[in-house]
Amino acid sequence: MDVIAGPTLSHQTETQRLNQLFRRVADGDERAFRELYEEVSRPLLAYCLSFTRDMDDARDLFQHTMAAVFEHRNRYRYENLMGWIFTIARNAGRSWEHKAKRFETLDTDPWDEIETDPLEASETTELVQRSILDLPEEFRTVILLRYFGEMSIRDIAESEGITESLVKVRLFRARERLSVALGPLIGHSS
Repeated sequence: MDVIAGPTLSHQTETQRLNQLFRRVADGDERAFRELYEEVSRPLLAYCLSFTRDMDDARDLFQHTMAAVFEHRNRYRYENLMGWIFTIARNAGRSWEHKAKRFETLDTDPWDEIETDPLEASETTELVQRSILDLPEEFRTVILLRYFGEMSIRDIAESEGITESLVKVRLFRARERLSVALGPLIGHSS
C-alpha cells in the first residue's frame, strides 16, 4: 500500500505547490508569474512545437498561451493547473493549425529556412528532428512532451485528456516508427 500511496502523495503535493503558486499569480504577483513561466516553459514549448513543427512559431504559440493563462487567471478552478494550461495551449495550437493551413504552400519546407551551423546541428540531428516532426500528431505530441518536455506519463495523460495506458501505447508506437525511420542511423535494418 505504501508503494502505491507514495507517487499519489507526491503528485498531490506537486499539484498543491502549483496551485499555491498560481494563487499568487491570480493575485497579480509578477514574480510568481515568472516562476510559473519557468516551471512550464520546457514542457509547454515542446507541446507547442508538436503543433507548429517550427521553433519560432512554437515560441510564438508559447507566448500566446502564457498571455492567455495570465489574462484568464481568474477562471482557473484550482484542480489541475497543468491540465488547464495545456488545454489553453491545445486550443491555441488548433487555432494556429487552422490559420496556418490557409497560408501553407505546397512547395515550402520549414527546414529550408533554418540556417544550420555545422558545430550546432549535424546531419544526424536534422534527421532525428525531421523524423520526430514527421510523426502523426498523436505520436509526435507524446514524444515531444516526454523527452523534450520531460513530462511524466501521468502528466501527459492529464494534459492530453487520455489514459496513462494510451500514452504508453503511443510512446511505444512512436518509438517503433522512429526506429524504422532512423534504422540506418542507429544500426538497424528496416
